Amino acid sequence: MEVGLGSIVYEFGGIPLERQAKMIAEHGIRYVDVLAFGQFNPAFYPMEQQLRVAKEFERCGIRASSVVTCAEGNIGSNDPEERDFAMEQMKRAARLVKRLGGQQILVGKGCGNIDFYLSRKDAFQNSAHFLKEFSKWCKNENIIVTMELEPEALHVCNGIESMNAMIEAIGEDNVFANVDIGHLNILREPPEALELLKGKMIHMHISDNEGLAHTNSVIGEGNSDIRAYIKKAIELGIDETAKEMGDVAVAGIEVGEPGEYITDSDSRVLRSVGNVYLRVPELRKEF
Repeated sequence: MEVGLGSIVYEFGGIPLERQAKMIAEHGIRYVDVLAFGQFNPAFYPMEQQLRVAKEFERCGIRASSVVTCAEGNIGSNDPEERDFAMEQMKRAARLVKRLGGQQILVGKGCGNIDFYLSRKDAFQNSAHFLKEFSKWCKNENIIVTMELEPEALHVCNGIESMNAMIEAIGEDNVFANVDIGHLNILREPPEALELLKGKMIHMHISDNEGLAHTNSVIGEGNSDIRAYIKKAIELGIDETAKEMGDVAVAGIEVGEPGEYITDSDSRVLRSVGNVYLRVPELRKEF
């Protein structure tokens, strides 16, 4: 497994993706989970700018391990126009990851949420139908779809069991689970619970918190047992699963709480990378 870094820590500091590449590479990181939602969404950059970013990634020797997309709106919605708009955003993000040397698109926001007057059953079915259609499109583009659960109650995928159920409902062989350690820490889902996802994991997020709030703290400042989760994922064959799909299993460090403005991005990265290697030294690679 390789260590990566989520661009969120720089995006929330107002640093555009093109400028991030050199900063990320200087930390010894070669894989980037690119944030692709909200006001900094690079999937909506003009093509000329996207190509400049791709050239800078290549120059710095880094590539996108995934594009993390939380489409505006709700993919579990009953409103077809809302779902269509989300589909357009996600296809743009999928094309972006290929330009940045990657092949994974990560579906965030717990794969949809339960709105007013929308039952959990209907939201689940809407999301599963949406993601099946999207996954088929991605397969034609040679793109892998990963899904991220969220630890809040009103998300469609808000635990390991619902994540497994969603993968089964979609039923496509290019669909896998992302494992976010901080989310499982909040849910009190122990590393052993990952056994349900054996053969279905391909990507991880290394995030930290105190187990009560979704803070994406500097790694080491919370109480998430990152070593135990990483070791369990490796034991369950995450590297082999990625290799079978022609990709590399990456554990991307995710630092930055949505809504905050980060003034010390490099400092947070430096401390987080150091703490990851302190806790899981076998992940350190020499380039």
